[in-house]
Amino acid sequence: MIMIKNIIALILLCCTIQLTAQSDKTFVVKGNSINHDNIPTNGKLDISKISVVNVSNKAIFLEWETVSNTFPKGWDCSMCQHGACQIGIPKGSIFKQLNPDQEGYIAIHVMPQNNIGNGQVKFKIYDRDHPDFFEIITFNVDAL
Repeated sequence: MIMIKNIIALILLCCTIQLTAQSDKTFVVKGNSINHDNIPTNGKLDISKISVVNVSNKAIFLEWETVSNTFPKGWDCSMCQHGACQIGIPKGSIFKQLNPDQEGYIAIHVMPQNNIGNGQVKFKIYDRDHPDFFEIITFNVDAL
């Protein structure tokens, strides 16, 4: 009987932890978290964008960091985040403030410079006040 009570207590604890974790999520990816783009080697990818939405009832600040980047060295790349654009693919930064229901984004731009190949860049996005809750977004690009 004591064992059954302990099992029930453990199940209730797990459910409580799960509900608490779900309520702490302050943003979600809008649409897909993975983009696939094909471009000619002499062309350019003007923009590939993945958006996130503040689903909390307060303003948040999202931070991001580059998890991996396998774009070929000969490609000319840049990226924009909600509030700023940068040459290349930096290691990380912070979005401008996102108010409730407001969207932010990360976007990439690629010019393969006549170099055939493919590459992938992944970003980890998280609320700076809740870094344990994050999303990984991925951009895959093929230059044919």
